[in-house]
Amino acid sequence: MQARKYSPKSSSARTHPALLGALPNYDEGIIDAEVAEPFATLADPELPDRLDGETVTGTGAPSGGGSNEELLIGAPGFEPGTSPTRTVRATRLRHAPRAVIIPDGGGAARGGPAPLLWAAVRFQAKTMARRLIPILALVLLAAMPAAAQAYLPPGFVGISPQNSGTAKDYELMAEAGVKSVRQPLVWAAIEPENPAFSERQWGYMDHEVRLAARAGMEIFPFIVNSPGWVAAEGIDLPVATAWQRRAWASFVRSVVERYGVYGSFWRDEEDVPVVPMRRFEIWNEQNIVSFASDPEPKRFATLLRIAGREIHREQRGAKVIVGGLFGRPLQIPPNVGSGDFLARMYKAGRVKPYFDGVALHPYVADARAMAGQLRNLRRIMRNNHDEDATLYITELGWGSASGPTRWQRGLYGQARELDKALSILSANRVRWRIRGAWWFTWSDEGGSCVFCSSAGLLTTKREAKPSWYRFNEWTGGDPDVVPEADADQLAEGEEAAPE
Repeated sequence: MQARKYSPKSSSARTHPALLGALPNYDEGIIDAEVAEPFATLADPELPDRLDGETVTGTGAPSGGGSNEELLIGAPGFEPGTSPTRTVRATRLRHAPRAVIIPDGGGAARGGPAPLLWAAVRFQAKTMARRLIPILALVLLAAMPAAAQAYLPPGFVGISPQNSGTAKDYELMAEAGVKSVRQPLVWAAIEPENPAFSERQWGYMDHEVRLAARAGMEIFPFIVNSPGWVAAEGIDLPVATAWQRRAWASFVRSVVERYGVYGSFWRDEEDVPVVPMRRFEIWNEQNIVSFASDPEPKRFATLLRIAGREIHREQRGAKVIVGGLFGRPLQIPPNVGSGDFLARMYKAGRVKPYFDGVALHPYVADARAMAGQLRNLRRIMRNNHDEDATLYITELGWGSASGPTRWQRGLYGQARELDKALSILSANRVRWRIRGAWWFTWSDEGGSCVFCSSAGLLTTKREAKPSWYRFNEWTGGDPDVVPEADADQLAEGEEAAPE
């Protein structure tokens, strides 16, 4: 197939071995009331790095205000290892008024009547304490460090690898606190021929599910790629004819029947822990021509209705996720911006009952810029009375090579952008209703886009980059399970990385 060079990057789906030869290559591709907001804020991320004369850091915030919509950076909290309750109580004890002790040599004799000045000192102390405690609490909040300890719930951050994993890879992911691995579930690989005349080839996906389950992790699939007996190209959405729509419905149903809560895989593999698929992402970056031959929201809405109906019918409580939208494609048209695509998908009508969340791939140069994309999708969902739908960031990443694209930030720049991105999600995940983020990608091997070969947390030798340590700080994992890469050699190699 001829490559289409419209999108600024390549997705993990393209580089998975099951996709080789199946997809065309291309070079680049709320709860508002529950959130307390008197803490560190940052003005609109589209503004420069300096706001109101203050410098913004990865987990900090400017001291000055700003007239733009607020973006929290670094969740409100206290220093690591301390309890907010104990901290406030200790401060209260140090600074609250106390009963006055009158020395023996002055004032009334011990046991005699107290002078009028001290007669009610204990009552006054208690009264003053009650009045000062709220003031002290406000002072404490104002004085909290900008880089206060942030928080993400266990399992919030997953991995979206760009190739198949080994047993060792899954073990290392588990040690890093990862509980979810996003993998492509490729229709063309499982049904290379019409299943009416041949058996489905589940082998490669069985392998991933088995390894993940043994490591205590779920596989979060994104279903992509039409087989040749259904459509002329793998990126053709299979909804043009009634026959294509029936074939698509049949395949989606078979996925749930095999890997869902009551799936046949778990009955057949008695020695494998049951970790069923509960979330299903439908397609991938369908708003760009690299993954949809004609990025048409109305056509995708048809695909989504069919998949959502089958999944919800087969497994009650399963979550159907709109495939990850590429945030801001460089060429529009033929590509479609993520917000425009979502708005037009809603306008197609009768889609809300068939999905539970929307996925985004906010590939940006500066992590702060992704906030504008997330707010825009949240606004569109509110405008369409779909506030209950949730958001998922199913790909998020930067390369550790230095240039030439905006997604290559250098060895330490990659770690810095990861930290900034997760800080933003930590502070805003509740009001934006974000249910998870998946880092792209696990290791450096594989990939055909300009930054894919340096986007991993680990090198091809499974040695740790600086981003690996930042990642484990957020997930609570053990960073010492892999050796540290030689920074000098790594920097030299990545400076010489091919464009």
